[in-house]
Amino acid sequence: MCAAPNVAAEVLAKLGAGDAAPEGDVLEVLARELLRLRGVRVSPDTFDLEKIPSHLRMTFRIVDHSRVLAIGKDLEALQRQLRPKLRATLSARAGSLTRKGATTWDFGTLPQVFTDGDVKAYPALADAGTSVDVRLYETADAARAAMPAGTRRLILLGARSPVKDIAARLNTVQKLALSNNPHGGVAAMFADAVDCAADGLIADAGGPVWDAAGFAALADKVRAGLYAATWEVTCSAEEILRRAHAVHVRLDTPRGQALAPAEDDIRAQLGGLVYAGFLTAAGTRRLPAIARYLRGMEHRLDKFADNAGRDAQQMAIVHRVEDEYRDALALLPAAARSGQAAQEIRWMIEELRVSLFAQTIGTPLPVSERRIRNAIEHLV
Repeated sequence: MCAAPNVAAEVLAKLGAGDAAPEGDVLEVLARELLRLRGVRVSPDTFDLEKIPSHLRMTFRIVDHSRVLAIGKDLEALQRQLRPKLRATLSARAGSLTRKGATTWDFGTLPQVFTDGDVKAYPALADAGTSVDVRLYETADAARAAMPAGTRRLILLGARSPVKDIAARLNTVQKLALSNNPHGGVAAMFADAVDCAADGLIADAGGPVWDAAGFAALADKVRAGLYAATWEVTCSAEEILRRAHAVHVRLDTPRGQALAPAEDDIRAQLGGLVYAGFLTAAGTRRLPAIARYLRGMEHRLDKFADNAGRDAQQMAIVHRVEDEYRDALALLPAAARSGQAAQEIRWMIEELRVSLFAQTIGTPLPVSERRIRNAIEHLV
């Protein structure tokens, strides 16, 4: 076994080999290099910085030109300390750019980057519930994350809600299925459906946009298609909630201690797919797949009592992959954890479950433990 100082020397040599310094949190970078050098996954949370002697820990100074604003060894604490002042500075510099309580796009073109001397911020629309704010964000990632929901809210504020017409179109069986939702009520479930439909229409139309003319064109397209899109989402929700309720009922039927681990696994899978806000979170493209995953659960429930040993072996494969995926996410910068590449692996794992527990249902693309591991390795 190599001594820790030798490994540390290898890591330092590797990090210093290139022209550019590595990007990202130092612990995340260290964890990635240990994985590359030794093939061992180490979570950044494993490192206890409090055990480092004070004289070996970096001292941070936050300066404004020649004036020291804060000093300390905990960078995150310093950032929290200065964040209110930074936001106040941004707001003061931005002047009329920020807005509160907007219900229409009456603020001209929204710049994607705001600069004033050495101050840089990223404007975006923010969903404020019954209105929209124009806020300044400290990073481009934060602004990009806020903009779609803010755009959706501003469009829906000027659109006629399709909910009443859709509710009148539903039959009794559909209404009963939709009432068994995790949202806390049918109204919240319909709000989720409308948001999901609007997001799909906005994406299909190339949104979000950053100027008044572009917003007007985008809003026209979304409002024209909102009823039909919400109806499609509602139909998907009805199937998903009907199947989810059926799975819950079957899981509530005692089957014996031997099958308890499999039942717990299905409950966890179900909770990760169907929850308050799941329609918008999944998006229109994923809803048919969620219905198929629920069919896979039903198929597994049909047969796992006949071969509990095989089910346990297949479950072990899934859990191995899930553990590796969770460890890989911990090594990523925060913004990358919700990125497309990371999220695709999350859905690959759901497809793996179908291929293992419900082969007859099928998957749209080949999936295996090896393929998922390869995708995980490319993440880090």
